Amino acid sequence: LSGSDFSNQSLKGVAFQQSVVRDCDFKNSNLFGASFFDATLDGSDFEGADMTLANVEMAQFNRANLKNAILKEMYVGGATLFEGVKSIENSDWTDTDLRKDQKKYLCAHPTAKGTNPVTGVDTRESLMCPD
Repeated sequence: LSGSDFSNQSLKGVAFQQSVVRDCDFKNSNLFGASFFDATLDGSDFEGADMTLANVEMAQFNRANLKNAILKEMYVGGATLFEGVKSIENSDWTDTDLRKDQKKYLCAHPTAKGTNPVTGVDTRESLMCPD
């Protein structure tokens, strides 16, 4: 699936679990409730995507773009890795329960700023960053 174009599509509930979906385009897609369980998402573009209630347990987001993404109530689980993420600017993480080290990493990320253009929620506030 690597390099595929899934942009501007309704992919509600679609299962990408245990898939290698590197450098894929999910820009502005509806990924509500989709499963990326144990998926490799390195370099994929989720700009403007709605990932509300998505299962990203054990997924890797190295070089992934999460700018303007809605990441509300995502199921992240223990081994989800956001290290190396490209951008989280204007993303909404409301009610996504992150592991302490991942939250600390994301709050320290240089792109942890801005307001989501759809939900109007502040990125740092939704991550509950301690500042």
